[in-house]
Amino acid sequence: MTLPISPIVVGISRRTGSIDALRWAVAEAQLRNAPVLAITAWRGPRTPAAPGGRPPAVTLDSPDELFAKEAERIAEQLTTAVGELEPLGVHYSLRRGAASSVLLTAAVGAQLLVLDSPRSGALSTLAKSLIAPQVIFKAPCPVVVMPPPIAGADDVVPTGGLTSTPDPV
Repeated sequence: MTLPISPIVVGISRRTGSIDALRWAVAEAQLRNAPVLAITAWRGPRTPAAPGGRPPAVTLDSPDELFAKEAERIAEQLTTAVGELEPLGVHYSLRRGAASSVLLTAAVGAQLLVLDSPRSGALSTLAKSLIAPQVIFKAPCPVVVMPPPIAGADDVVPTGGLTSTPDPV
């Protein structure tokens, strides 16, 4: 009896698309012959505060319509960045909930959890907006946190979470 191969889970940011993290996860999954589960957390629209006693802005779309539009938007963004997802072994899923809980739940039984580079370089800063510090010590599997991009390093190739430049010829 063969057991299904557990996936590599990659957190996809709604803002940035986490393209570097996805590319790294796909490359690692190909080495391991494993599928990739790309996940984005979604908490839905919140009613904005209305300054000056004015009524809040009203959206005509239902939460389910907004959810479907967001899932489609991010899937298109990922396809544009890396190509068709299915041939790469990538399954994309938008899930309702807070990012840390969605990622921790998805990581149960995973080979790896891959996270994008934090917006701040300080992982020790436990700000509520930083996902990595909330997840790395609670994850049920190893966690890879992508390094921040290096300014002006277009020819730098990510390898295993490290960076290397091509050897001169």
